[in-house]
Amino acid sequence: MVLQSIYGQVNEGKPVRLLELKGRQQGSSTGIGAYCFLRAICEPQTNALIITEEKGGSAANIYSMYERFYSNLPLELDRESTRMGQFMKFGDPVGSTIKVEGEKNVTSFTFQVVHLSEAAFFQNLGKTLSMLYQTVPDNPDTFICLETTANRYGDDFHTEWERASEGKSDFCALFVPWYYHEEYSSPFADENERELFKNHLSDSSDSVYGNEWYMMDVYPELTMENMKWRRASIRNRCQGSMVEFNRQYPCSPEDAFHKGTNTIFDMSYLQKALRQYVFEPVNRGMITEEPAGLQFKDDPEGITQIFYPPEPHTEYVMGSDHAEGLDGRDYSAAIVLQRLPLRMVAKIRGYDGRQVSIDEFAEQMYYLALFYGHAWICPENNADGGTVVSLLQEKWDYREIVAERDLGVVNSNRFGWRNQSNTRRRGVGMLQESIHADEIEIPCQQTLRECMNFHTVNGKPQAIKKGKPRKQGEPEDGFYDDLVFSLIGGLYAHYCRPAARSRKYFERQFETSRFRELSILETKDHWTNYA
Repeated sequence: MVLQSIYGQVNEGKPVRLLELKGRQQGSSTGIGAYCFLRAICEPQTNALIITEEKGGSAANIYSMYERFYSNLPLELDRESTRMGQFMKFGDPVGSTIKVEGEKNVTSFTFQVVHLSEAAFFQNLGKTLSMLYQTVPDNPDTFICLETTANRYGDDFHTEWERASEGKSDFCALFVPWYYHEEYSSPFADENERELFKNHLSDSSDSVYGNEWYMMDVYPELTMENMKWRRASIRNRCQGSMVEFNRQYPCSPEDAFHKGTNTIFDMSYLQKALRQYVFEPVNRGMITEEPAGLQFKDDPEGITQIFYPPEPHTEYVMGSDHAEGLDGRDYSAAIVLQRLPLRMVAKIRGYDGRQVSIDEFAEQMYYLALFYGHAWICPENNADGGTVVSLLQEKWDYREIVAERDLGVVNSNRFGWRNQSNTRRRGVGMLQESIHADEIEIPCQQTLRECMNFHTVNGKPQAIKKGKPRKQGEPEDGFYDDLVFSLIGGLYAHYCRPAARSRKYFERQFETSRFRELSILETKDHWTNYA
């Protein structure tokens, strides 16, 4: 598969750029090493660089493989005696070099062939790639290959994999499942043993081995011999952890990154939500106040997006998270939740190149809350969040704001919620439970991806790359968590209010009410009577 991918790009006249995601000990490092070695000895003046993770002995182990290649050549090939570290230089007429280095020791030079071994475990893969782009010419005869087992969701390699898979980079994404390796198979003593094993395959995801019948349906190339080897490997190689097995021996890229993550939220739900719930919202726009009432107007510079329009006889809440909105920091964000059924229906958020002032953000929050029937708001009240609360109350005279005493955390009349250790822990737990129980619908891809990249970093739940510099145009995955905390604010508002009442209840009230002719969006008094 690797050679097919390499020569496919060569035949198209392209520089070879390959990302290989695979399982442990599948022979890829040796195969790619052999390709690099042949390029060096068969193409004069070719400089090959092999970069390894910064682990004790990695560079020396890989270099010894190149020494074996050289000692087993069926021909005499002059090699100069000069050697610094893991460095091999061939004499005339070849004149090529092979250098093996740890990630931190890479120096600027011109290379035609580069192999990054176990790239997902580099301490700073992004920086290493940036350096390589400056040292490897963009010629059809150059070669860069990143070969690795998955490390974790949201790291630098996962970002590069996603970009390659979506056609957003020059790299070709190649996945090699573990069961392609012929050694990952355990034979049966006889047909009776095979049949007995088959009869005991699990059909439940609660099994220590997962739903094995489902796996064989999804991956029909799996054999009973593969499944026997898998069971033994989960027990022995992975100390009983199917999670660790799937990271080291994945059946699919999704499996590798899904199971390899230490994300806080249930990845099964998040992956399912990406497949089933996500859809494109109404175009960017702004809520404006017109003579006929509040209107959503398309605006390419807008910061508001609608997923589900407001419905009559329906209760809504809003949570928000506030920042200065400059690239490299979190954005100001707000999310509106429908209470019954619980689902995200709208959001406010800035984006690259669109700075949002506190006044503009508070105005959109006010209009959006009115648009959704005077939604109760639970804003984060740290720093700029306190300013937003003041604007909502003093400038817009908005009163449906949750107070801290309503949250049951502290006995304070301060409005909103303070994002500190105890409230953050409780809020994350609420969102964890809602996601794990599949109680909340999140149709926004950006919000789901923030949840996927929300980890515990030094004991604190936050975006995995939070605080790291992000270049303009670089994918946002892992840098921001403003939408996550907006969801948490929305859940705080949802759970501190009286239980949500059904639409039928409001419809009965509506039929008998003197407000029969009013639209649910027209007046504050109308909604107050229903609430």
